[in-house]
Amino acid sequence: MKTNLFLGLALLSMAPNAVSAQENADSLYIRNSVYMLKLDMPADNEEYAHAYEVTNKAFDGIDFATRYPNYNDFNLGSHHIDWSTVPTATKAEMDAIEKESAKDALLKTTLASMGVKVDPIAEREYAARLLNYFNANKFGNQLVAKWHVPQGADYKNVAAWDEQLGVIMALGMKGLSDEARENAKQTQNLVALCGNSENKLLGTTYVCVNNYRMMNAKEKSATAIAMAKVTLEFLPGIAKMAGNIAVKAAETAAAKTKGYFVRTNAYLFKLDWDKAKFDDFYAKYWDKPADFNANANYQLKYVGRSSKYAGAGLTMKSANLDKLIARGALRATDAAFAALQRDYDEFRPMSSLHVDGDKLVAYIGTKEGVKAGDKFDVFMCQKDGNEVEWKKVGTIKVAKNSVWDNQEGANETLEGEAEDGEKKEGNAELKYTIFDGKPGKKIGEGCLIRLAK
Repeated sequence: MKTNLFLGLALLSMAPNAVSAQENADSLYIRNSVYMLKLDMPADNEEYAHAYEVTNKAFDGIDFATRYPNYNDFNLGSHHIDWSTVPTATKAEMDAIEKESAKDALLKTTLASMGVKVDPIAEREYAARLLNYFNANKFGNQLVAKWHVPQGADYKNVAAWDEQLGVIMALGMKGLSDEARENAKQTQNLVALCGNSENKLLGTTYVCVNNYRMMNAKEKSATAIAMAKVTLEFLPGIAKMAGNIAVKAAETAAAKTKGYFVRTNAYLFKLDWDKAKFDDFYAKYWDKPADFNANANYQLKYVGRSSKYAGAGLTMKSANLDKLIARGALRATDAAFAALQRDYDEFRPMSSLHVDGDKLVAYIGTKEGVKAGDKFDVFMCQKDGNEVEWKKVGTIKVAKNSVWDNQEGANETLEGEAEDGEKKEGNAELKYTIFDGKPGKKIGEGCLIRLAK
C-alpha cells in the first residue's frame, strides 16, 4: 500500500491552500458516509406485484455516489435485505426504539374505521428488527473493517489491515491545514495526522434502509386525513384552530387525489463510534486481526425514520406505467432521504455556495428538500492547528420563487400520471436555487452552506 501513500502525498502537493482558496471548498471538507439499502418484502397486494418489480429495478439502477454527491457512497456490496432473514424483536427492544403512544393506537383505529388496511408491523418494530439484523450480522464490525482493510480485501474475515489506511487517507487528508499537509509530505506521517479525520469518518457512517409500498388514492388520502385528525385530538386548546385547518386541507387535497402512489419509509442507523472505540480498536485489534474477527462487537444505533409519497400512474394500466412507477420510486426515495436530513441535524450535509453574476446560488433544489424561505447557515474554512475547521460566517435565505425543481423527471410530462392536489414546489426552468442577498467578502464563492436548525 506504499503506492497509495505516495499517491496521497502527490495529491497533497497539488492541493489548494485550505484557507485562502475558497473556490475549492468541495474538496476540503469531510463528508458523512451513507450505505443505502432496500428492504425486500413480499407483495402485500397482487395488484401491485409488477409495480414492486419495477421499483426494485429502479432502486438497483441508482448510482448513489452521483445521486447523493454530498455523501461518501460507502457500502458493503449488496444493497438488499431479505425481510424473511430479519429476526424478531421483543417488546422491550421496540420500546427502546420508541414506545407505542396513545396517538399511535388512535391512528390505527381511525384508519381501520376509514376502511384502510393497517400494516400489522408497526414502524418501531421495523426499526427494532432491522437493528437486530445489523447487530446479529455484525454490520458494525464489517463497516469498521471496510474502512481499515486494503481496497478490495475481505472485510468479513480480516486477514490484514491496510497499514497506510489508503481509503481513510484519501478522504481524511481533506481536513488538514496547509502546514499539516506540508509536514505530511516531509515526514510521510500522514497516518498520525489523520487520527481526528479517521474518527470523523467512522463517527459519521450511516446506513439507510428504504421500504417501498404502493398505495391507491383512497389509502393515501385516508392516511393524511387520519393523521391530521389524530394530531388535532392531542393539540392543546389554543392550537385547535390550526389543527382544524390541517384537517380541512387534507380533506381538500383528498378530493383532488387520483391514482396510485409510491410510499418510501426510510430508516436511518449510524455506526456507534467515538474516541473510546477508536482507542479500543487500536489497542486490541490493530496487531491482531484474528482477534478482531473473533471478538470485536462494534454495533449500529438507531437514529430515526421518515415517510414520503410520490405519484405513479393514474391507473395500473396507465400509459407509461413503468416509467411512472420508476419515477415515483426515485422521487419518493429522494424525498424520504431529504426528510431525514431536515429532521436530524447530525445527518445534514453541506453544499457548495456559488456566485453567478450578482447572485448567490447553489445546485440543490426540490430533490434535496429545499423549500421557499428556507434559511441556510454559511461556512468558510479556517485553519485551526493542524486541521481545517468550518466556521459559520452568516445566514442566507432562499429567495422568493427561486427554488430549482431538480426532482426526477422534472422537465418531463408523462401521460397518465397520478394527481395529488398538492402545490408543487420549485421551477424546472431554473438551473440552480437562488438566495437573497449579494456576494460579499465573507459570503460568496467557495463557502459551504447547510440548512439552518
